[in-house]
Amino acid sequence: MADFVVALVVVAFVALIPAAGSGRRMARETPKQYVRLAGMPMLYHAVRSLAAEPIDTVFVVLAPGDGLFARHDWGEVDGRLEPLYCGGATRRESVYNGLIAAMTSVDADDWVLVHDAARPCLPREDLDRLIAEV
Repeated sequence: MADFVVALVVVAFVALIPAAGSGRRMARETPKQYVRLAGMPMLYHAVRSLAAEPIDTVFVVLAPGDGLFARHDWGEVDGRLEPLYCGGATRRESVYNGLIAAMTSVDADDWVLVHDAARPCLPREDLDRLIAEV
């Protein structure tokens, strides 16, 4: 009788939100990700939509020296949120830098979902459909 080895691969989902922009094109003092929407920063809504099962961790890629992030109450998503102060000059650089910074916290088989901070209204159905497809 043959012996079979079954390998169980546990896949985790993490999210990465590039939020290092200065909002220069909006011509505002406040960077776009911190502009208020329904009383909270736009970034809060993006984080909240991703900080739920099955996503384990939400990495937020911030500009080095970002002093605004710590001024907000993130208690609702505490334990799932990890700020990374390694944002780049472009969104592409911020995503790349964030992926490099998060490498020690994720496994090779994990899925990293990237969602922009300035797109705060992600419907749960869309997130569920994306996860089901991958």
